[in-house]
Amino acid sequence: MMVASPLQSDVLQTAVDALKIHGSQAAAARALGLNRSTYRARLQRAQMEGYEPDRVRNLEIILPQFPASNLDAEEILDHMERASEQRIEQHQAMHWFEVQVKTEKPIGICWFGDPHLGSNGNNIRQLRADVATVVETESLYGANIGDTADNWGGRLIRCYAENDVSRETERLLAEWFLLKAGIDWLLWLEGNHDHMDEAFVAHLRAINGNRIPMIDWRARFKLVFSNKRQVRIDAAHDHKGHSMWNELHGQLRAAHMDEHADLFVAGHKHNWAQAQIELTTGRVSTLLRTRGYKGVDSYTTRKGFANKRYGAAVVTVINPQAESPTELIKPFPDVQAGAEYLTWLRARP
Repeated sequence: MMVASPLQSDVLQTAVDALKIHGSQAAAARALGLNRSTYRARLQRAQMEGYEPDRVRNLEIILPQFPASNLDAEEILDHMERASEQRIEQHQAMHWFEVQVKTEKPIGICWFGDPHLGSNGNNIRQLRADVATVVETESLYGANIGDTADNWGGRLIRCYAENDVSRETERLLAEWFLLKAGIDWLLWLEGNHDHMDEAFVAHLRAINGNRIPMIDWRARFKLVFSNKRQVRIDAAHDHKGHSMWNELHGQLRAAHMDEHADLFVAGHKHNWAQAQIELTTGRVSTLLRTRGYKGVDSYTTRKGFANKRYGAAVVTVINPQAESPTELIKPFPDVQAGAEYLTWLRARP
């Protein structure tokens, strides 16, 4: 017989005595002011502890005692503590993480604006041409600014009626873009459309297998070249802040109010703009917004938005040998022009 604490012994013995006195579990529970389930649990515990089992259960059967379905509370807390520490460690590691560049020659990054693969309003011809240019150009890497597909969810799932492709087809196109197009990816951001269906994000992360950084909304990282030159990049699906008069308001706000970077780049708004500014710290920052490939659709028409043509993707050529900070980053809203400039710059002695 197991030895219980005095308080527990009193409680269990009282439960046994109440059943003996009142004759039924219902009457005993009422007498003790307990609900049936609580009282029954005490009786079962009394049986486990050996308190007159023949009186606790007036039955000819004894049910088996099953092991607990959950871990002990302390074990659960230990697991939660380890998981929490791991999440914090991962978050800290991703804040201004370093990308080592094993050269001091210029490299390029093609910032693919919101692809919206599968949308009827998508400029597929331009997308395929830009992909081909990136694949064929040495040291030109790809970065996805987010919203890989329309991926309509919730009340907006009705918008699939305006597309010729299904959700399954969108997923196949996303797999092509990630794995089969031949792009050397540097970064893959996730936008609001990506997270309309969390299964879409989980699927892409699974097939990526941590090959490239896949980050929700915003990534801040440093390119570290072999000549020790560092280039700080703040890339977001969008930065906080909006102005109808300034397409780069969010990037300008981030440059002044957040941690300093050499390049602030975003998408999301389906417009293109670029600028360079000198901050009060003396740092020169390039501000950039890339438009994306989605053009005409019913939303654009109803809201009266202009169907803009340039900057679907923007190439930034980064020259770690530049003597002036104004020459460190050069943006090209024409992917082919950016690729040609990069090739020429790398060929210089």
